[in-house]
Amino acid sequence: MMDRCENCGDEYERLLSEEDDRSSAAEDQRNEHTLHYRQRTVDTGRRVTYGFGHVFNDITAAIWFSYTMVFMQNVVGVPATTAGFLLFFGQTVDAITTPFVGIIVDKFGKKKNWVLLGTVMEAISFPLIYYVWNLSIFVTTLIYICAILIFQMAWALVQISHLSLIPELTDLSLERGKLTSIRYVFTVSTNILMFIIAWLVFRGVKNNGNVGSLIGPNDSEKFQMLALIATTIGVFSAFIFHGLLKSPRNINKKSMYRQNRQINFNKILKFCKNVQLYQVAIVFTTCKLLINIALIYIPLFINESAIDESSTIASIPLVAYVSSLITSIGVEYVKPCLKSDKVIFTIGSVISIFGSLLVFFNPNNEFTYHYLCLAAVCFGSGSAITSVLSLSVTANLIGNDTECGASIYSSVTFSDKLINGLVIIGIEFMKCTNLEKCSHYYRDVLAFSSGSLALIGLLVFLTIPKILIKASKSSSSHIVI
Repeated sequence: MMDRCENCGDEYERLLSEEDDRSSAAEDQRNEHTLHYRQRTVDTGRRVTYGFGHVFNDITAAIWFSYTMVFMQNVVGVPATTAGFLLFFGQTVDAITTPFVGIIVDKFGKKKNWVLLGTVMEAISFPLIYYVWNLSIFVTTLIYICAILIFQMAWALVQISHLSLIPELTDLSLERGKLTSIRYVFTVSTNILMFIIAWLVFRGVKNNGNVGSLIGPNDSEKFQMLALIATTIGVFSAFIFHGLLKSPRNINKKSMYRQNRQINFNKILKFCKNVQLYQVAIVFTTCKLLINIALIYIPLFINESAIDESSTIASIPLVAYVSSLITSIGVEYVKPCLKSDKVIFTIGSVISIFGSLLVFFNPNNEFTYHYLCLAAVCFGSGSAITSVLSLSVTANLIGNDTECGASIYSSVTFSDKLINGLVIIGIEFMKCTNLEKCSHYYRDVLAFSSGSLALIGLLVFLTIPKILIKASKSSSSHIVI
């Protein structure tokens, strides 16, 4: 009997060993299948569906950067410093939230669910920012602060979750480039649509002959209408994204997420010690800040210039985005001739610098509109070239470390959002109170800041190692649909 029991124990251990071997083999097969799934190409339908996921962010960002300062100063009637503080507060909340969002999204996964949560928060908070409350300045400011707080937290949640889906959807550098491109196409197209709507909303109103009176308190309903239309479009696009895009397959999620905390922080620390992260962050920041500064201060410059048609605050940014879309498509045919992403980035930066010169040397008379249109073409074309290349290099920096992709994206965008807010509040605090003494203030801000940012971005991009630049060659910077 004892022998039989001993044999039973041996037999039991053998069966357990065989079961472990079978489980290991099955897991290897599943992992191999998952790897194959991630490495294969992303079809056109999934790329287009992916692009819809960031439309709400794109359309609200265009309004936030283009019209918040004008709305707060000229419609609500708050001082320039208060308006600058509100924009600074929003950018600071976005910047502070971004790293935490990156860690949370990487830790708990299910990136589409985080995008959905951010969309709901945006839909609730965004229209409140562009409503005139007719209360005391203190209470009104407090309401705006609460609405901006929720909106910017939601914006960061959607942005990081959506960006971190790129490395997760595919391991192929070429496919990541296509997803980056389609994301940029949707950004540009959404902004074009928004500025067409804004042009229809604001057209027909002229000033009374006084500088700085193009937009006033009577235009409050126009801003409310614009915010509600943007929210409707954003929610509809989010439904398409969540309804049609299938989440990436991920085998053995529970065991992976149990290990994520240690793995993520080790890799994040490794990235933080790498100088390439800071090079990419500077390039990304300058590219984003350049177009944001243009969106914020073109309407304010128009309001202080000789232009007397209110719809111009929509038509000039519209020109910038149309030229951006055309350039994104046209660069496909130029790239094979130039053969170097550094050369292409240099061309984009030089075009942006030329736009800043056009702004500075505009005559402030009947030709101002034409100068601004040409400058808008330069800003749109230059930013189209540099922005897509900066995103491609960021994706290549992450490489196959997709489990900490959201954290890396949040690290890169942190500086963009924080510096954006600091620059804006600094500009508003330096503005003189007497309009006659600084009648060209926003012109100078737009010219010098845009030119400086384009130059800084170019100098840093030229120092990025060739391995990241070479990788971005396969991640095409042109439109691939």
